[in-house]
Amino acid sequence: LYCAYKSKKEVLPLKHHIIVKYNALVTDKKAMQTEIEHFFAPATEISGVHGVFFYPNCIPVENRFDLMIVMEMEKEALTNWNTSSLHLQWKEQYGRYILSKAIFDCE
Repeated sequence: LYCAYKSKKEVLPLKHHIIVKYNALVTDKKAMQTEIEHFFAPATEISGVHGVFFYPNCIPVENRFDLMIVMEMEKEALTNWNTSSLHLQWKEQYGRYILSKAIFDCE
Protein backbone atom coordinates (compact mmCIF):
# COMPACT_ATOMS: atom_id res chain seq x y z
CA LEU A 1 0.00 0.00 0.00
CA TYR A 2 1.38 3.36 -1.05
CA CYS A 3 -0.22 6.64 -0.06
CA ALA A 4 0.34 10.35 -0.28
CA TYR A 5 -1.21 12.16 2.67
CA LYS A 6 -0.78 15.79 3.58
CA SER A 7 -2.17 15.86 7.10
CA LYS A 8 -2.82 13.58 10.05
CA LYS A 9 -5.24 10.73 9.43
CA GLU A 10 -8.81 11.89 9.81
CA VAL A 11 -12.22 10.77 8.64
CA LEU A 12 -13.22 12.74 5.57
CA PRO A 13 -16.68 12.91 4.05
CA LEU A 14 -15.82 11.49 0.62
CA LYS A 15 -13.77 8.66 -0.81
CA HIS A 16 -13.43 8.86 -4.60
CA HIS A 17 -12.44 5.49 -6.11
CA ILE A 18 -10.89 5.12 -9.55
CA ILE A 19 -10.71 1.43 -10.45
CA VAL A 20 -8.82 0.55 -13.62
CA LYS A 21 -8.15 -2.45 -15.83
CA TYR A 22 -5.08 -2.04 -18.02
CA ASN A 23 -5.09 -2.95 -21.70
CA ALA A 24 -2.48 -4.99 -23.57
CA LEU A 25 -0.15 -1.98 -23.90
CA VAL A 26 0.75 -2.44 -20.23
CA THR A 27 3.19 -5.33 -19.95
CA ASP A 28 4.63 -4.42 -16.53
CA LYS A 29 1.77 -3.65 -14.13
CA LYS A 30 4.07 -2.94 -11.19
CA ALA A 31 6.01 -0.35 -13.20
CA MET A 32 2.76 1.23 -14.37
CA GLN A 33 1.53 1.48 -10.79
CA THR A 34 4.76 3.18 -9.72
CA GLU A 35 4.40 5.66 -12.57
CA ILE A 36 0.77 6.37 -11.60
CA GLU A 37 1.73 6.83 -7.94
CA HIS A 38 4.28 9.47 -8.93
CA PHE A 39 1.77 11.09 -11.26
CA PHE A 40 -0.84 11.43 -8.49
CA ALA A 41 1.62 12.77 -5.88
CA PRO A 42 0.64 16.43 -6.47
CA ALA A 43 -3.09 15.65 -6.04
CA THR A 44 -2.95 16.65 -2.37
CA GLU A 45 -2.12 20.19 -3.50
CA ILE A 46 -5.67 20.48 -4.86
CA SER A 47 -7.88 22.30 -2.38
CA GLY A 48 -9.82 19.82 -0.25
CA VAL A 49 -7.96 16.70 -1.38
CA HIS A 50 -6.20 15.20 1.63
CA GLY A 51 -4.90 11.81 0.56
CA VAL A 52 -4.38 9.39 -2.31
CA PHE A 53 -4.03 5.66 -1.72
CA PHE A 54 -3.18 2.90 -4.19
CA TYR A 55 -4.34 -0.71 -3.96
CA PRO A 56 -3.03 -3.15 -6.57
CA ASN A 57 -4.99 -6.28 -7.32
CA CYS A 58 -3.49 -9.20 -5.40
CA ILE A 59 -5.20 -12.01 -7.35
CA PRO A 60 -3.71 -12.44 -10.85
CA VAL A 61 -6.93 -13.43 -12.61
CA GLU A 62 -7.64 -11.98 -16.05
CA ASN A 63 -11.19 -10.86 -15.27
CA ARG A 64 -10.11 -8.63 -12.34
CA PHE A 65 -9.31 -4.93 -12.33
CA ASP A 66 -5.63 -4.08 -11.84
CA LEU A 67 -5.52 -1.03 -9.60
CA MET A 68 -7.79 0.93 -7.28
CA ILE A 69 -6.92 4.53 -6.54
CA VAL A 70 -8.74 6.03 -3.56
CA MET A 71 -8.75 9.77 -3.06
CA GLU A 72 -9.88 11.05 0.32
CA MET A 73 -11.36 14.52 0.16
CA GLU A 74 -13.98 16.90 1.32
CA LYS A 75 -17.19 16.58 -0.72
CA GLU A 76 -16.75 20.01 -2.24
CA ALA A 77 -13.28 19.03 -3.48
CA LEU A 78 -14.64 16.61 -6.07
CA THR A 79 -15.36 19.57 -8.35
CA ASN A 80 -11.83 20.85 -7.74
CA TRP A 81 -10.43 17.46 -8.75
CA ASN A 82 -12.69 17.07 -11.79
CA THR A 83 -11.70 20.49 -13.16
CA SER A 84 -8.01 20.29 -12.24
CA SER A 85 -5.22 20.17 -14.81
CA LEU A 86 -3.96 16.99 -13.09
CA HIS A 87 -7.26 15.24 -13.79
CA LEU A 88 -7.18 16.32 -17.43
CA GLN A 89 -3.57 15.13 -17.73
CA TRP A 90 -4.55 11.80 -16.14
CA LYS A 91 -7.14 11.24 -18.86
CA GLU A 92 -4.82 12.39 -21.66
CA GLN A 93 -1.69 10.52 -20.56
CA TYR A 94 -3.12 7.31 -19.12
CA GLY A 95 -6.42 6.86 -20.94
CA ARG A 96 -4.67 4.96 -23.72
CA TYR A 97 -3.52 2.31 -21.20
CA ILE A 98 -6.95 1.67 -19.69
CA LEU A 99 -9.22 -1.04 -21.08
CA SER A 100 -12.00 -0.21 -18.63
CA LYS A 101 -12.55 1.76 -15.47
CA ALA A 102 -15.14 2.29 -12.77
CA ILE A 103 -15.65 5.38 -10.68
CA PHE A 104 -17.26 5.01 -7.27
CA ASP A 105 -17.85 7.62 -4.60
CA CYS A 106 -18.85 6.91 -1.01
CA GLU A 107 -18.88 8.51 2.40
